[in-house]
Amino acid sequence: MIWFWDNAVTLANLVMAAAAIAALIYAHLQIAENKRAERRANANELWRETLRLAFDNPKLSDPTLKLAQFDYEERTIDGSIELFQKYELYVDTILNASEEILLVSPSKEWDVAVRIQLKPHRDYLLSPYFQKSGYLEQYTPRFRTFLHEVLNDPRHTPPAPKNVARIDTPKRKASKRA
Repeated sequence: MIWFWDNAVTLANLVMAAAAIAALIYAHLQIAENKRAERRANANELWRETLRLAFDNPKLSDPTLKLAQFDYEERTIDGSIELFQKYELYVDTILNASEEILLVSPSKEWDVAVRIQLKPHRDYLLSPYFQKSGYLEQYTPRFRTFLHEVLNDPRHTPPAPKNVARIDTPKRKASKRA
């Protein structure tokens, strides 16, 4: 007991040092978790923006629906070079968002969601024009590998069914189903 009283200051300093170290570790873990939560929130917001962009641009969001005539060699959509330029920016936005989302929130759910968004653009992304354009160079090697994997997946999105109503012909009515 005498030893304890003689070394009380030393023991108090050791306890304080241990408490300070524990507090530092806890603070570090909290900061790291807050950063992860912020990145996840940013990924969700980025995804919502890409979905909003798709909703606002149905002709550009899914070429497989055939809502417009895409010509990747002539770089036109419905004969318009300007619309094709918008499409290029649209796809670039999706690619940038996809890379960012997979970087900050790698998960099976995001992987599947990104694949679903990219597959309708398979023909454009595999077109000689896009492949030679240099656009791919702006992405990380990891994302380029992911994109290559998505584009070469044999289970790519099938063409749209013939009975899909076109968005640009509002007077048409869907036929009744039996």
